[in-house]
Amino acid sequence: MTSKNKTSSVTSLLARQVCCLLLACTPPLTPWLAVHASDTAISTPAQLEVEHAFALPTPPGATTGALYLTLTTPKGAATLTGASTPWAQVIEMHDMQFTNERMKMQKLDSLPIQAGMPLKMMPGGGPHLMLIGLSHPLTTGSKIPLTLQFLARPDSHVEVSVKDYDDVMTSTAAQ
Repeated sequence: MTSKNKTSSVTSLLARQVCCLLLACTPPLTPWLAVHASDTAISTPAQLEVEHAFALPTPPGATTGALYLTLTTPKGAATLTGASTPWAQVIEMHDMQFTNERMKMQKLDSLPIQAGMPLKMMPGGGPHLMLIGLSHPLTTGSKIPLTLQFLARPDSHVEVSVKDYDDVMTSTAAQ
């Protein structure tokens, strides 16, 4: 390697080290870089809206219950992949359909949510969350802590009220 090439390599290395040092020692520039880098490089998913979350009371001694809610995303699709609560051993996503005058319930691995199209869970059919292995009875007025898990989105933490069946049916009819 010639003397000129050695000098050029050393100068190039020194220039890179100086640039890194300047960036590391310039606090006012760092937040600007982070904000602008995230604006262009990282797409943050739109906030999900959780509405009309409720569960129905369970009979004495019941170990399963059902939970319903409406999920909406203003833009971008979302996928519900699971849920949890300290009140149940497990929560499964189910879909209930009537086929040939028989009710058929199917366990689901995920529930897609399209932008601007609410995913509505309501009693009487369709998707819902099954609370299995309840540690508490679901009594009217109780509040259930719930964590919803999504694909490529942060978890959502909500509180779900246990509502009287007649109140739910009255408000559901109004929707």
